Amino acid sequence: MKKFLFLLLSAFFISNTLFATTNDKHIFYLDNPTDKNIKITLDSKVYNLKPKTYEILNLKRGEHIAELSDGTKVYFKIFANSKGGIINPSGATYTINYFRYQSPRISVDWREPEDTVLPTYNDFIMDKNYIAWEYDIFEEVTYESMPKKLHPDEDIHVFSKIYSPSELKEPDYTKGKPIEVYNFKKSDIDMENPKANLPKLDSDYNIPNNDDEAFQNYIKQIIALDKAYMNTNDAKKQKKILQEYDKIAKIIWSKYSKSNIVEGSYDKVSLKKLNLKSLDRGVIITKIESK
Repeated sequence: MKKFLFLLLSAFFISNTLFATTNDKHIFYLDNPTDKNIKITLDSKVYNLKPKTYEILNLKRGEHIAELSDGTKVYFKIFANSKGGIINPSGATYTINYFRYQSPRISVDWREPEDTVLPTYNDFIMDKNYIAWEYDIFEEVTYESMPKKLHPDEDIHVFSKIYSPSELKEPDYTKGKPIEVYNFKKSDIDMENPKANLPKLDSDYNIPNNDDEAFQNYIKQIIALDKAYMNTNDAKKQKKILQEYDKIAKIIWSKYSKSNIVEGSYDKVSLKKLNLKSLDRGVIITKIESK
């Protein structure tokens, strides 16, 4: 009996360890949509990406180093709540498109918008937490898959998908109206000489002009939380900081809506306009070293 209990406990600890390890990994797509080979070293591992290929990486929470082909080192940090993203060493332009889902339980007339300008991104790391999309590159959008991504009680939802330049194609009108809308912006990079689009690391915050002492105190608290979040690798501390941030953001949302710094609804508020460095993000670039 004791031996049986020991085996059960062993299995419990092993399974929990495996779960924790898997749960602490975040999916990033390392993509090369160009016509040239791209070499990049990530955490001392060399990746030679052939044209129009990609690798799926499972990256752990914490610090990472990417070394580009020209010797530039990019230091980045993944937070515990990261939803993953795309690593874009070519500087290519990625497009987000939108798709409406409507449950058969309801009947609502919906007019498709015309001449919609689709958002594009060409950052070295595209953060799924910050930009937000539901369908990854090379993930097919289908009417069958949409409800599987939703709460059972949700009847209307607008999904977003991010497209790599190498997966764009002409629509097949022989099969009726295609689900995709193909008014994508063509990539404006030099496909023969691809180069990563690295950010300028800005340390300044956008402090709004407001003489209200209580309001300014909330802003100071948010900035202090942003710095604390950036400087810790502890998952529990990160979660606690995010909870405190959310609490203060909701106060600002309800009491200072005219300050024009709040995005989102009361149940999911962000203060991106403050130019926060780490809050609301799943991954950040912390340092860039040119050779």
